[in-house]
Amino acid sequence: MKSGLDSSTLFKNLRGLKDTLVGELFMNRRFVVGFTIFLGLVLLGYVGSLFAYPDPWDISIYTGTTICTPEYRFLPPSPGHPLGTDQGCRDIYTWLVVGLKNSLWIAAVAAIISTTIASTLGLIAGYRGGILDDIINFVSNFLMVIPMFIVLLMLVSYVPPEARTSLLVAVMIGLTSWPGPTRVVRSMVMQHRAADYVDVAKLMNFSITEIIFKEILPNIASYIFLIYINAFSGAIFAEVGIGAIGYGPWDAVTLGRTFNNIIYGGLVFVGAWWSFVTVGLVIVLLSYSLLLINLGLQHVFNPRLKLTYYAV
Repeated sequence: MKSGLDSSTLFKNLRGLKDTLVGELFMNRRFVVGFTIFLGLVLLGYVGSLFAYPDPWDISIYTGTTICTPEYRFLPPSPGHPLGTDQGCRDIYTWLVVGLKNSLWIAAVAAIISTTIASTLGLIAGYRGGILDDIINFVSNFLMVIPMFIVLLMLVSYVPPEARTSLLVAVMIGLTSWPGPTRVVRSMVMQHRAADYVDVAKLMNFSITEIIFKEILPNIASYIFLIYINAFSGAIFAEVGIGAIGYGPWDAVTLGRTFNNIIYGGLVFVGAWWSFVTVGLVIVLLSYSLLLINLGLQHVFNPRLKLTYYAV
């Protein structure tokens, strides 16, 4: 009696996996490259933090004192400090990996809030129509005209620094980034509202809530996931933007706050190019990986793009 799987069974299983959604995703070159880069950055943030100093603010671990002395200021890269130190004798590598980890967390929370609001309002407006749809559509259009980053900047600037936590910043980013996705979800729901399966659900006396969340929502779930990826990318840029000018979270080191420390700490002027180049490269790679993931998901989820690809 043979133990385990023989080669033919294994080949069939692998071929069956190729025909699934996961198999299609990992056959897509853009998705694979983007996912690999993103996974590498996640590992840099979470695993790299294990090799960093425990506290980004505590310089006494390697200086022996809480006072920043000149011999530990603006140090070049070395085994003890892979990216050198800043004007406050703080280790830049520790700030980078801890800031990356915290920024990923803020972006994930902000994207969940934004996508949840957009999905709920878009589902209700797209299916119900009428006055409720007009109100939601008007508010979304009105807010889309306003530069929401300026609104976000105004909101965080009025919050006292000691109250500006990572969670509060994530909530503010999420609450200022839902209008555009709401219009996208609304348009998709309006297309599905006239589908045959919705008419069948009505004949079976399904309630409006059941039709919206049990029938329509599963059919547009893949596109909502795309909206989440876009919201995640936008939240990264929003956090870096407000953090770089000094309005980031006060209770944690983030990528934005690291960038602010590099700019206003004089690292650019003393020629410490390795510090701002590395942080800038991480931000660019993070945005680029999310773009590739989004393009790969669109190609798999959208049959029109798939047909266009095969035609070419």
